Amino acid sequence: MAAPQGGYPPQEGYAQPGYVSPDPTQQQQPAAPPQGAPPTGAAAKKKRAYAGEAFEFGSGANAALGGQPTAGGAYGAYPQQPQAAGYQQPTYGADPAQMQPAAAGYAAPSDGVTQMTQQFGGMGMSEPHHMPPPQPQPAAQPQRNVQLNQLYPTDLISQPFNVAELDYPPPPIVLPPQTSVFESATANCPPKYMRSTLNAVPTNNSLLKKSKLPFALVIQPYAALHDAEDPIPVITDQVISRCRRCRSYINPFVTFLDHGHRWRCNMCNLTNDVPQAFDWDATHQRPADRALRADLNHSMVEFIAPQEYMVRPPQPLVYLFLIDVSYASVTSGLLAVIARCIKESLDRIPNADRRTRLGFVAVDSSLHYFSIPRDGSASSEPRMLVISDLDEPFLPIPGDLLVTLSECRENIETFLDKLQTMFQNTQNNSCAMGSALRAGYKLISPVGGKMTVLSASLPNIGHGALTMREDKKVLGTSKESALLQTANSFYKSFAVECSKAQVSVDMFLFSSQYQDVASLSCLPRYTGGQTYFYPGWNAARSEDAMKFAREFSEYLSSEIGLEAVLRVRATTGLRMSTFYGNFFNRSSDLCAFPAFPRDQAYVVEVAIDETVAKPVVCLQAAVLHTTCNGERRIRVITVALPTTTNLADVYASADQQAVATFFSHKAVERALSSGLEPAREALQTKIIELLSTYRKELAGGSVSGSGLQFPANLRGLPVLFLALIKNLGLRKSAQIPTDMRSAALCLLSTLPLPLLIQYIYPKMYSLHDMPDNAGVPDEQTGEILLPPTVNLSSGRIASYGLYLIDDGQTQFLWVGRDAVPQLIEDVFGVADRNQLRVGKTTLPEVDNEFNQRVRAVIEKSRDHHSKGVGSMIVPHLYVVREDGEPGLRLWAQTMLVEDRADQSVSLDQWMTTLREKPHRTVEMVQQTPAQAGSRKISFNVSDQYEIQDVIGEGAYGVVCSAIHKPSGQKVAIKKITPFDHSMFCLRTLREMKLLRYFNHENIISILDIQRPRNYEGFNEVYLIQELMETDMHRVIRTQDLSDDHCQYFIYQTLRALKAMHSANVLHRDLKPSNLLLNANCDLKVCDFGLARSAASTDDNSGFMTEYVATRWYRAPEIMLTFKEYTKAIDVWSVGCILAEMLSGKPLFPGKDYHHQLTLILDVLGTPTMEDYYGIKSRRAREYIRSLPFKKKIPFRALFPKSNDLALDLLEKLLAFNPAKRISVEDALRHPYLEPYHDPEDEPTAPPIPEGFFDFDKNKDTLSKEQLKLLIYEEIMR
Repeated sequence: MAAPQGGYPPQEGYAQPGYVSPDPTQQQQPAAPPQGAPPTGAAAKKKRAYAGEAFEFGSGANAALGGQPTAGGAYGAYPQQPQAAGYQQPTYGADPAQMQPAAAGYAAPSDGVTQMTQQFGGMGMSEPHHMPPPQPQPAAQPQRNVQLNQLYPTDLISQPFNVAELDYPPPPIVLPPQTSVFESATANCPPKYMRSTLNAVPTNNSLLKKSKLPFALVIQPYAALHDAEDPIPVITDQVISRCRRCRSYINPFVTFLDHGHRWRCNMCNLTNDVPQAFDWDATHQRPADRALRADLNHSMVEFIAPQEYMVRPPQPLVYLFLIDVSYASVTSGLLAVIARCIKESLDRIPNADRRTRLGFVAVDSSLHYFSIPRDGSASSEPRMLVISDLDEPFLPIPGDLLVTLSECRENIETFLDKLQTMFQNTQNNSCAMGSALRAGYKLISPVGGKMTVLSASLPNIGHGALTMREDKKVLGTSKESALLQTANSFYKSFAVECSKAQVSVDMFLFSSQYQDVASLSCLPRYTGGQTYFYPGWNAARSEDAMKFAREFSEYLSSEIGLEAVLRVRATTGLRMSTFYGNFFNRSSDLCAFPAFPRDQAYVVEVAIDETVAKPVVCLQAAVLHTTCNGERRIRVITVALPTTTNLADVYASADQQAVATFFSHKAVERALSSGLEPAREALQTKIIELLSTYRKELAGGSVSGSGLQFPANLRGLPVLFLALIKNLGLRKSAQIPTDMRSAALCLLSTLPLPLLIQYIYPKMYSLHDMPDNAGVPDEQTGEILLPPTVNLSSGRIASYGLYLIDDGQTQFLWVGRDAVPQLIEDVFGVADRNQLRVGKTTLPEVDNEFNQRVRAVIEKSRDHHSKGVGSMIVPHLYVVREDGEPGLRLWAQTMLVEDRADQSVSLDQWMTTLREKPHRTVEMVQQTPAQAGSRKISFNVSDQYEIQDVIGEGAYGVVCSAIHKPSGQKVAIKKITPFDHSMFCLRTLREMKLLRYFNHENIISILDIQRPRNYEGFNEVYLIQELMETDMHRVIRTQDLSDDHCQYFIYQTLRALKAMHSANVLHRDLKPSNLLLNANCDLKVCDFGLARSAASTDDNSGFMTEYVATRWYRAPEIMLTFKEYTKAIDVWSVGCILAEMLSGKPLFPGKDYHHQLTLILDVLGTPTMEDYYGIKSRRAREYIRSLPFKKKIPFRALFPKSNDLALDLLEKLLAFNPAKRISVEDALRHPYLEPYHDPEDEPTAPPIPEGFFDFDKNKDTLSKEQLKLLIYEEIMR
């Protein structure tokens, strides 16, 4: 059924992300139902005494996770590749065919399970002979007729890294012919806008996990601060064609059908109608040539959005300046420079629509508001209004504090002239910046905009007051990590408020004292802003004043986007799992930006949830925003990538710079959540893992001699990881001030890729011997040519040389101790190098060609536009003499990341470590292997357990059976690896907390949890649970259940549900595969990964809107009013389970939301008027009303052989209106369950404590590392 206009019901992709049940719970062996009669009379009252006849057990090793079969491991044959010149062709090891399970897509049973099946077969208890097991079909393989990138193995030891390799472009994206609609050089996305870590995508998650490489996108929607510097096609006809289902925008990779009247979406395959005006040129009123449309020829386009893309009139550009006027700000000259810079930049502030508004608030121990009259008013004098109430700051004249730039231009200049001297005699050392932020929020939240904070002091009074907490004694120790955390929760919670009100915050921090950058940077992090840090800044140094003036002028002139959102869509089977960058995650796939900056990049991790059968996958990022001139626009970026079943293709197409960018963001997240040492260790572990995987899988399992093999396209990755570990943000050192480290972490998580790579591994140029064409304009392009880069090693620095070292934030001009006088004179204009002005300086202009060339190289190295990025940063230049001031020299030497410095190793030592570690890992780790088909799965558990067989595998975990040797008890051990995705972490944490909380016969219990040795090595969770032989899904599938068994099983389910609901817990995912059974007919409910609190509406409203229940068992109110549901949703699921027991098949097997609702209404009929008006959503009611009238089908017609009492209970369980649905307590008292009902033996559970689910309420702001720490603490408690 087609979706009704407006998109109701909610999109399937929102409510149900592509996800296999996270709990590899032990639905452990398939079984047929008991054959004997259950007890009657008094014996039936004692459930624990009941023992049905032995269950039948069918074959198959994988009954876990709702019977989901283990993913096949068919990777296909490795391609025949030509010998690479100069490189040894690798040996790939075992024949890939030997790595495949017995049948692609199905798990081959382990030996133990096969023997068990044979034993049961000998007892006459196997599956009926007339029902042979299904014959699996071979897994579909992508079809292509193009060879992907070749794998060129190299030896990192015998062929050392050369810095020039970092300038190589990423491996090309090789697409099959005719992938795009029209042959166009711009059809696929240029890497400067969006690039993937993998330019050949694995077809399944198993291959991705095997590779150990990340699959992520690095997205930089803008390559310049101004549109004119980076023009892209703009589509002005407002004809926007989008897929009706997945809402992707039409792009060069769609397919046209039906003579061009319809198009097939390249994301979800849905066929859509082409808009009538698609081929019409509205400007010239004539037919247009479709082949010339920009959206079919360009991967990067911008649409001018029509009215329906606006929820309110376009927001004007608003800047509210919060200016520190305390003693520190005034005496450093900051206040005067700020006022002068704003005045001189008024013409550069975007104001094409003449709606731009400005406001000014000065801050010391009070708040100083300024009302600026319009030009031409009787008085041009600004009025200052002082508010001293910092706890509840109010707006004295709210209508006059934000003024329109065009109407008040002259008087704004007058005000800024007076501001420079207005506080010149202050002695006030206090700064109430937190209260100023609160007041500023009140002022601009009705319209939204930017709050620009310019401060030279630590906020020490009022809201968000901070204290001096830096302790030099803890620098370089494990306690230092606490200083990187926010000291006051005000900043994080206030940032979330700002984001919701479309208010962005930028921080400009100037101080020679501690300023707590770690706390203040929270505001930009969650509001799409940035933190700009100027340590030791003083206007008396012209270099300081000029740097800020240039950067702040660029900041004010930048054409930012307003009230923006970013969403990334992808081909079916792919899912955006984690987002990194400065924004607020409004939902699982939507990033909110009150202001969208042009100088930042974002990283999105991509999960592969389903096997991809297409030869090409597409990913599309869309930024909906309001421009500075009031236009609502959508910037759409589309990239197409080939797929592969070949691990060699994956490695050959990996982009080392994108991979390093991804792990830079991961390292920052780890540092902030777990600490600096875990972040450094994680980086080292990951590069060792990649080298080990390549050696084992693609280099034949060994390396010749003392070499270290890695593909040519990834040769720079080990060096980049070392450089990242030695970066200012992560380096182990007792000499790095906390503010500088925090500012560096901000850069590591926001810089565009070219600038990030340069910040990690700086550029070094040899100037004294640069080629003749360096430093002069190119004859063809006119661009200044840079000299070749040099490896960052002191061995490359000659004592007589001159070198420029540039990390994009700071430049060092290194003068060798033996530099000849002529070189000194030509460059610096002094005869003796002892006369050199060292430290922060500007290179003087000397009248000679070499000086001009050196200055040209310095300026060109600062040119961000030539690197394809927008940035306002102007690096300081420091002149360093090799035999000069030691502190300055040591600082410059920290840039030489290939040298040993401080507490870090050299590149040679690093390579030796990497060469030895993979071998030690294989030899030293003692693991217990368990065969799963042809794969080995390792369980690192206590030697008290004897591993038996792998009995199931899920999305992020494996279940094995084991024997607890001291007691002889059979148990199930779940190995869970949830740390790749926040969703998996959340589900694991819920599962552990709830299963520990409940102690009930009908709820699966945790017998023990394997404790990790330490946090640093904590990568897996091991839960030891009761062993259950099968699950209800398997039982129903194999044979009909008797009415007696239906009674008993549904009774036990309700008995468990009574305990859950009494504890104010909703299970939210009851289904047959989550009901575990053993041979005694004991039933236990499992999989609490989706459970939530039902304590109050307030608790539910914030975090009850995601995936709820497997679709076939989902209550109608979830689909109709998904923010308002109660315990009745679990009751509905029980009704669906009972119906499935009675008939042997699901009652409502819907294919999607619409089909699911249709099936429900087909049976229950059109809702009564009372039920109709019980639906809260108006759109939902309209949707129901749009459907044809349907009569109710009596359950007797559907279940002709069923017990009348069973059908009566079913009628009450499946009431359409949740308010009329029977409660669990009343269901237990129903006559159908009378043989088992015993009120004294149906225990309740105490309500869960307040705060039990606090982590769920904060899930949007909790990183994966923070969730991992919560899981660790839960295990260790």
